[in-house]
Amino acid sequence: MEVKMIRFFVDIESTGIDLERDRIIQIALIEDRDGETKVFNDLCYTDLKMSYEAMGIHHITPDMLEDKYWPYETDAFMELEKNNSPENYFVSHGNELDLAMLKNEELDLKMKLVDTDICSRHLLKDAEGYKLQTLRYQYGLYKREKEFAKKLGIEELNPHDALSDAVWCYMLTEFLLEKVDGDMQKLVELTKTPVLLEKVTFGKYRNEGYTFEELFKIEPGYFVWLYNRLAREWPDLEYTVEHWLKTDPYYWKKAQEERKKLTMSSMSIKS
Repeated sequence: MEVKMIRFFVDIESTGIDLERDRIIQIALIEDRDGETKVFNDLCYTDLKMSYEAMGIHHITPDMLEDKYWPYETDAFMELEKNNSPENYFVSHGNELDLAMLKNEELDLKMKLVDTDICSRHLLKDAEGYKLQTLRYQYGLYKREKEFAKKLGIEELNPHDALSDAVWCYMLTEFLLEKVDGDMQKLVELTKTPVLLEKVTFGKYRNEGYTFEELFKIEPGYFVWLYNRLAREWPDLEYTVEHWLKTDPYYWKKAQEERKKLTMSSMSIKS
């Protein structure tokens, strides 16, 4: 009997955004087995205090959770746990929070990961922004979302609702697949690939409207500083800065030499 590949389109809400301390309060997912779909949407009990900032986003209050199960006891969690194997796909818009919250419940995912945020940054270069709602409107997903949701048995969609976000994530994935000839594995590869940033939106040049290419022509020395100070904790920025530094052997060598000095200095302090 042929085993069907499963795609899970997931959105998780939590007590806050601390990746180590906060916990799950809602798991919504759409399970797709080669077109056969199931919908799961579970609120979860927690004994942690919920931040008001988080409540302002997801509109889930403590009294709504009083009679609910712990996250690991919910149908949604157990469905993920049961199918947590390398042939299946876990898809969400921004993987970091979802993966961290599941890991806090001792579920370390073995599935292939697709992050529709990262994939959109690779494939939708003309996007005004990469928030799910921005993409929903710019690429016309909203025009057919009611029909799409109805086929899943979902009557109503609302922004900041976990199940609605899972629906939009599903729709966005289908849209992105059109760009890669239906190849889910390509989306997995793009998820692992750093993004080449285009515009400078931070630091002293954040309001100047420069692209990285334009700024490198004006102040290549700034890229040496970025490479050794800010970029080390930001993979996409490191990838972008390194890309432009490598176009000029002098500044690329200078950046590498400075990083080597900083690394040696750090090792000396630790010892």
